[in-house]
Amino acid sequence: MTFQQLRSTVLAGALFLVGCGAPGPRLVVVLSVDQMRADYLDRFGPQFTGGFRWLIDRGAVFSDAHQDHAITSTAPGHATIATGVFPSRHGIVANSFFVRDAGRSTYSVADSTREILGFPGDPGRSPANLLRPGLGDWLKAQSRDSKVFAVAIKDRSAILMGGQHPDGAYWYHNRTGSYVTSSYYATSYPQWVAEFNESGRAARYYGREWTRLLPEDQYGASREDAFAAEGDGEHTTFPHRLAGPSGTPDARFFGSLTGTPFGDELTLAFARELMVHEELGRDDVPDILFLGLSAADIIGHPYGPFSQEVQDYYLRVDVMLMNFFDFLNQQVGVDAYVVVLTADHGVLPMPEELARRGTEAARVSTAGLRGVVQAAVREAVEHGIVDQAPAIRFGSGVMFDFGDQEPSTESVAQLRKHVAERMLGHDAIAVAYTFDEVQSGSLHGVVFERYQRSFYPNRVGDVMFNGPENHLLTRSRTGTSHGSPYRYDSHVPLVFAGKDIAPGRHDEPARTVDLSATVAAILRIDPPDDIDGRVLPVVSGR
Repeated sequence: MTFQQLRSTVLAGALFLVGCGAPGPRLVVVLSVDQMRADYLDRFGPQFTGGFRWLIDRGAVFSDAHQDHAITSTAPGHATIATGVFPSRHGIVANSFFVRDAGRSTYSVADSTREILGFPGDPGRSPANLLRPGLGDWLKAQSRDSKVFAVAIKDRSAILMGGQHPDGAYWYHNRTGSYVTSSYYATSYPQWVAEFNESGRAARYYGREWTRLLPEDQYGASREDAFAAEGDGEHTTFPHRLAGPSGTPDARFFGSLTGTPFGDELTLAFARELMVHEELGRDDVPDILFLGLSAADIIGHPYGPFSQEVQDYYLRVDVMLMNFFDFLNQQVGVDAYVVVLTADHGVLPMPEELARRGTEAARVSTAGLRGVVQAAVREAVEHGIVDQAPAIRFGSGVMFDFGDQEPSTESVAQLRKHVAERMLGHDAIAVAYTFDEVQSGSLHGVVFERYQRSFYPNRVGDVMFNGPENHLLTRSRTGTSHGSPYRYDSHVPLVFAGKDIAPGRHDEPARTVDLSATVAAILRIDPPDDIDGRVLPVVSGR
């Protein structure tokens, strides 16, 4: 669909609804469950009786939705959800990246000109690195009285979903169990935030145990509880006790809380307080709440998608969400809001689990990869490709830092090609694209095209690489991760439910860049002229 067709669709839909005299939703909740694979809706679906069941039964479910870029990490995923454009245009290519013209690495939401309110010694945070306005910015530009807030455990989730100029963004402070913001958003905390933090809500979880919600025989969708590749390889079975050697709630405890379902329970409690005190959805001017459930990712990394811990997390969140939707019914009104469910990325099942199920999979150590790159650079110097060896950095690819002694463009291109060829000879590497290949678009294929969508020239590596499918590149002997262009990392849920949404399953391809365009149509606002997303068919006919 061209932009003009997209714009016509949005405007026609808006005029049609307005002509029918139908008010739009008073609130849109964009719910991103960090690391949620799309198949969880099917695998755990028979046991869902709460919020996930409501979304499945009442929603427009897009079964083949993807984060359609290569570096499937939290920051680029959430920025893509918000902006409706790919990382190649919003600039958040990874959680952290090397900025070429500055000659330094940076965290995606770092901002040294700001401070965390109440914690001036902590690194500052803001959306300064986000180069495009988000859905919330589009709404506020066209509806001055609308409110936009974002909440999550992770700072990068809340900040990047919130966009460039929300009314507020809050995230969890790992050392104290508080919810914080930065001086980018405010000069002081509202009274209700101070009261929430002073209430000691997080500390109340001290001494609790995370046990199974259901009897163990109800976890047939998962493997046995004891699995050697989980967590630290030892303390991996239920129950999981929330305590610590100090005997009191301390920084270690507050950090560990985020790796349990209770971390997101706390986030949902904070979100309810925010909605009440900021009066979201209380009038006919539409508001947006971006809500990130980050504990899913913190649990998923050590335990993996076939663990009983992950299954139990989703069973518990199913209950939490039903309670939250009941709250929305009371606070906003039944059939007066829309909920959108998606995720920033998926995750690779533990390769040990895949292998015993008959899939060719392996845990591949990256310990020797740096040596391969260093040897290739030394060869390039010996062969006269470049005069001196650059500093080598690993981040969103392999980055060569020559400092002030940058060689010619041709020499750097030859060095990239030489290193990529050597990397492809390593067992851990299946694809290695040079900066020049991706920039010129000289290759083809789904994987290459996803790397193009992750390509922002000032923030990507000289060589972008990945391992074979179903192979985990890691230095760890346990756990799992994500970040590849493969389906298990890109395939995420995408569900729209609530006011004027037509329930049904859609099996045609969809992408997370479509989320903002579709919500814009629901809210009857115009997106920017050049977004990458399209409007999905979710609104009921009249």
